[in-house]
Amino acid sequence: MRPKKDDKQQLSVHVIIRLKTTEKDEIVKRMNEERFITITDYVRSRLFIKRLSKRITVSDEYIRIFRTLDFNLTKIGNNLNQIAHKLNAYNTYMLTEQDKLAFESCFKQLKSCFEILDKYLHLIN
Repeated sequence: MRPKKDDKQQLSVHVIIRLKTTEKDEIVKRMNEERFITITDYVRSRLFIKRLSKRITVSDEYIRIFRTLDFNLTKIGNNLNQIAHKLNAYNTYMLTEQDKLAFESCFKQLKSCFEILDKYLHLIN
């Protein structure tokens, strides 16, 4: 048997609201997404507990751009790793013109990525 709560902890006030079926379904869906057991717990948490995170929805264009950025940043990382490997593997290795071009390409791609990230960061804030 559950221990009895003292008078200060007992929930004695009722609030009744009327909802459309679709509204209740949406609440239940969100409650399940956030893994609450009861609607009461979910509603109480949404009303009284300050959330530390924001829920952000983004467009398809946003997702496409960030996937492209991720791909480009991965390419940059691979290029830099290849250059670092050559420099570390061969003590006498000198940077070639091709390495310099790779560095310039990396720099241009990074600059482009940061410009796009900056643009979308302003949209989020």
